[in-house]
Amino acid sequence: MSPPSPPLTHAIRHYLGRMLRETGQALDRVGLRGEAASQSWTRNKATVLTSGADRAKINPENWAAQQEPLLFAGNLSRHRSRMPLFKAGEPSVSANAAFVAPCSSLVGKVEVGEGASVWYGAVIRGDGFIKKQEEDMGKVYESLGQSPSSALPPPSSRGFYGVTIGPNTNIQDNCIVTDDPYTGSPCSVGSGTTVGHSASIIGADVGSGCLVGMGSRVRGKMEDGSFLAAHSVVPAGVVVRSGELWAGNPARKLKDLSDKQKRQLVFQAEEYVKLGREHSGVEVLGGNVVGTGTAGVGGGDG
Repeated sequence: MSPPSPPLTHAIRHYLGRMLRETGQALDRVGLRGEAASQSWTRNKATVLTSGADRAKINPENWAAQQEPLLFAGNLSRHRSRMPLFKAGEPSVSANAAFVAPCSSLVGKVEVGEGASVWYGAVIRGDGFIKKQEEDMGKVYESLGQSPSSALPPPSSRGFYGVTIGPNTNIQDNCIVTDDPYTGSPCSVGSGTTVGHSASIIGADVGSGCLVGMGSRVRGKMEDGSFLAAHSVVPAGVVVRSGELWAGNPARKLKDLSDKQKRQLVFQAEEYVKLGREHSGVEVLGGNVVGTGTAGVGGGDG
C-alpha cells in the first residue's frame, strides 16, 4: 500500500506560487527590454536628424521599419534564494538570521537558525531523503511485482531530515552543504560554527563551536570545539574529536588546541554575526556601504 499523497491544497499553492513568480519575472524582462529599445531609438534618431549628410537617407515615416525588431523571447530563470521542493518541503529561515545572500541557494528542507549567515554563492540543499526513500519504495514495489509510486507522505510527518544550520553559524562564500543523496542521512551544523569558503559538508554531523577550513570536505563527524584545517578531507565514519586540530587528506590529528585557539573559534563566529548583519542592512532600500567595524575578519582558512 502506497503512502498518502501530499494534500491537494499543498500542490495548488506550490504550482500557483511558481506560476506567479515566473510571470512576474517575464514581465520584468519585457519592460526592461522595451525601455532599452526606446532609449536606443531616441539616441539613434537624434544622431541622424542632426547630421546633414545622413538626413536624406532616412525616411522618417519608415523609421520603425528600419530598426532592429524588438524580440522578447528568452530563457526563463527560476533561480531564487529560497526554493521549495514539492516532495521535500521548503526552506525555513529564522526572522532573526544575520544574513542570507540573494545569490545563495536554499533548496528543499533547510533550516537556518537565529544569527546564522549564508554567504554569496553558497548552496544548501535538503533533498537527499526524497531520493533515498523513492529508491527504497521502488525496490519494495519491484519485489511485489507492482509499479513504484512517487507519492510521499507530507513533509511534517517524516521526522528529521534535510539540513539544519544552527544559531550564529556562518556558511561562507561558495560552500556546499547537503544531506546525503545515497544514504538519506541528514546534515547538521551546530551553533557558533564557522564553515570557510568553498568547503563541502555532505550528510555530516558538525558540532557547535567548530571551524571547517576553506576548501575542506566533510562526510564524517566533527565534535564540538574541533578545528579542521584548510583543504582537509574527513571521510565517512571518521570522527574529529573535541579540542583537536586535524589536517590532511585523509585528515589526521595534528595536535590539541590551545586555550587561545579555542577562544579564537568562538570569536570568529561572533564576528561573522556582526558582519552578516551589516551586509543584510546594505540590501535595505537606502542602505549604505558596509561598515568597517569588522574589517579584516578571517575566512576560516585554517
